[in-house]
Amino acid sequence: MNCSVTKIDKETLRERLQRDLGRDPGMLILAYPYARSWTPIPVSAVQEGWRRVDRNGPISLYVHIPFCRQKCAFCDFLAYYGRPTSEIDEYLALLGDELRMVADMTGRLPVEAVQFGGGTPSLLSPEQMASLMDAITTSFRLTDGAEVALEVFPDKNVTSKFLRGWKQAGVNRLSFGIQTFDDAIKQDMGRPDIASENLALIERAIAVGFSNFNVDLMCGVLNQTMESWMATIDLTLRLKPAHICVFPVSVRHPGTHFYDHRSDLPPMETTRRMYDFAVVRLREVGFQRTTKHDFARPGFEYRYERMIAELAPLVGLGANCINYSKDCIYRNHSDLAKYAATLRQGELPVRAGHVFPEEERPHNYAVRNIEYLRLSGKDFADHFGMSLQTAFGVQIALFEELGLARMAGDDLVLTEAGVYSTSAVKRALFHPSAWERFETMKPEEFIIERGVLHE
Repeated sequence: MNCSVTKIDKETLRERLQRDLGRDPGMLILAYPYARSWTPIPVSAVQEGWRRVDRNGPISLYVHIPFCRQKCAFCDFLAYYGRPTSEIDEYLALLGDELRMVADMTGRLPVEAVQFGGGTPSLLSPEQMASLMDAITTSFRLTDGAEVALEVFPDKNVTSKFLRGWKQAGVNRLSFGIQTFDDAIKQDMGRPDIASENLALIERAIAVGFSNFNVDLMCGVLNQTMESWMATIDLTLRLKPAHICVFPVSVRHPGTHFYDHRSDLPPMETTRRMYDFAVVRLREVGFQRTTKHDFARPGFEYRYERMIAELAPLVGLGANCINYSKDCIYRNHSDLAKYAATLRQGELPVRAGHVFPEEERPHNYAVRNIEYLRLSGKDFADHFGMSLQTAFGVQIALFEELGLARMAGDDLVLTEAGVYSTSAVKRALFHPSAWERFETMKPEEFIIERGVLHE
């Protein structure tokens, strides 16, 4: 494919980039362009995107369980709190309906990675997980050695029975949302779990046979000191996880306790020192950093996230889920009532999306692939018939000037400063039309629609 070059004004880009470098260090860019800037999309466009997908190439699958026992002080993801069991059961039935409808559209594609996220997917009983996995393997083909990952809220409710049941159902990777081993800080986070419960749970998981597990940690949170952070890192390493995620805190959106108390958070310089300490310590014991947040022991890279970065097709099941086919990205209704009503009418619960015109595809490729800290010039040229310098000369010059990236032969490689500011680098690689749409959005367009099933 030979794409045209999109011109961009260097001084406008400089202003945007420097502004972004001073923003929230925990900012994540989970979709390009921003999902909240997407517009209604016809189902025919969704179907066409899947028609163009390679039938033999592997895809990934994400299942969203948008329920939690209570709200964490830092969380701005879609979740419903304290819902009755009957509503969760009804939601799971709807997931089964959506799964069958999607498979009818896509065909029985090979799945290399499955991710159960939330919310709190570890609310699912072994029986519910087995039923859901049966539905998935009926509709799609899991490849040999497929990664099946489950996010776990690490409290005493996760018993050995749950762990054994999930493993028997096919789950082979667990991700524990620990965040910190400091009980006082957990309380500031609005968390009901305590460190002793976390440790006991991970010991149970290891005893059951889960050797591939991740620990999520968060730095820069309320009342966190460097000493507390260092202790959390050391305790995490004693558990010998296969993978560790390190997240600088993010307070982008109103509606969370941390946002309301953002002036009380540690200075950004302190958060950066915490992150840098983790980088050095994890490297010392053999972890490899694959993205800003991800640190893996050799042989335990997080396959689902790698596939997302490499633009592998993604089937997203559940409320507010993002899907990606060939040059088409879209998401489901976030409001449970709308999600349910659409499925009951026999229609896919598509809320909005974006079909990438030819001139935007190099930008989408670059934004997604730079997540893994470098862009391959050869791969880019193979895809688009031009060099990185031809496509992004203005951006690359600014990255080099500001110490964010350097050219290594034909490849663009992030520096240490660039890694920490990955989101700012990504935004600089946006197509101008994505910037224009985002910057003209109204505040109410940033609000996630929420509603219960029977609203």
